[in-house]
Amino acid sequence: MLKGLLLRDTRGSGFDKKEKTLYFLLLFFFASLYMPGVTWLYNVAMWLFFVYSFFFNSMLQKWELLKQRKEILLMMAFLLLNAISALVSHNRQEGISFLGIRISLFVIPFAIGSIYVNAQLKERVVAGFATVTACAAIGCLAWGMYRAGANHDWSLMYNDNLSDIINFQSIYFAMLVNLAVFSFVYLMAKKSTLINENLLVPVLIILLVVNFLLASRMAIIILYSTAFVFAIIQIIRKKKWLEGITLIMGLLLAGFLLVKFFPKTINRFKELSYTKFDYRSEAKESHFNMALTADQWNGANIRIAVWQCAWTVIKQNTIFGTGLGDKMDVLKQEYARKGFAFGIQTNRNVHNNYLDVWMSLGLTGLIIFLAGFIILPAYKCVHTGDWYGLMILISFSVSLFAETYLDRTMGNTLLAFFIAFISSCKKRP
Repeated sequence: MLKGLLLRDTRGSGFDKKEKTLYFLLLFFFASLYMPGVTWLYNVAMWLFFVYSFFFNSMLQKWELLKQRKEILLMMAFLLLNAISALVSHNRQEGISFLGIRISLFVIPFAIGSIYVNAQLKERVVAGFATVTACAAIGCLAWGMYRAGANHDWSLMYNDNLSDIINFQSIYFAMLVNLAVFSFVYLMAKKSTLINENLLVPVLIILLVVNFLLASRMAIIILYSTAFVFAIIQIIRKKKWLEGITLIMGLLLAGFLLVKFFPKTINRFKELSYTKFDYRSEAKESHFNMALTADQWNGANIRIAVWQCAWTVIKQNTIFGTGLGDKMDVLKQEYARKGFAFGIQTNRNVHNNYLDVWMSLGLTGLIIFLAGFIILPAYKCVHTGDWYGLMILISFSVSLFAETYLDRTMGNTLLAFFIAFISSCKKRP
């Protein structure tokens, strides 16, 4: 397995120098995402493979590929629309700040989307990502257990506490853990020699535990829903009754055991039963490690309150949006009109990527975003039978309902990389 990761096996040594260099740059990129205490290294890695992409193929070849990949052109056009919106905003300084956060939406699609990654190299990259992410998950789990034991505080193994050693918010790391699970399943389905079957089950169990401890509602729902749908397909379409029923029973057992041994995560789901709110409430925000009551602000009712304010702003700026630099100023004005002091004090963003894009960039921005980041890539995945790529797209598209990925450098980086990578692997027509 290590030989395969380092391209020291027979098939790996068959890659040419350009492919090997690209692979190791991407491996460095994956490792840099999880580097403890270093929050900027993945940006260095991003710019390194951006520069290298100009040596990978010619500009003419890049242009021919980009013409075939309309989704990549739309992703880059989306960033240009952000730039225009930032410059014409009243709060230009804020707009330029947001633009800097989103620069990877241009850099990564151009770098990855303008090259062709063949099936063999794709398999290596997927295996590299899954392996590095699994190592990060194991490291976080070990560190969490050590800290929890040393401080006699088991809450240190939950949510952001578990992933702070690698500088990650739990929602983003939970997404990557999910993608690692899908990657291992993809490699297993391909009967790849790059994975060790004896280690696969223990690694998947660890990833399942880490996913649950990170307490990201969306990530947990996506992972279990996907597994359930996969089991149903096995039963109905492939007539594999035993495999499908075994998987469903395994999911139920895993869910029971996780809830039994790690009950704090359930607090995140209990919040969904407390959706009522009073804009003028000065109550504290709930936390997974505290008793949950109906009068608190929590992850569910905060989002509903913010979404209602954002929708009011959208109705007033439907076509052209508020402008990238003015979106938070206008949203806070709506918070003030509703007496939503908590939203102002905590500087709450929209917590919904679709509403955020529509609010700030208008209907044109939303259409370009949907077409470039979701609709066209999904169409191509369905057309080519790329279920792995489709699962990545579904995971991101669902997560975007509850988070504003575009307001975080890491969110932009992950979104841009994985969607561009899906496109880079499509065969030339």
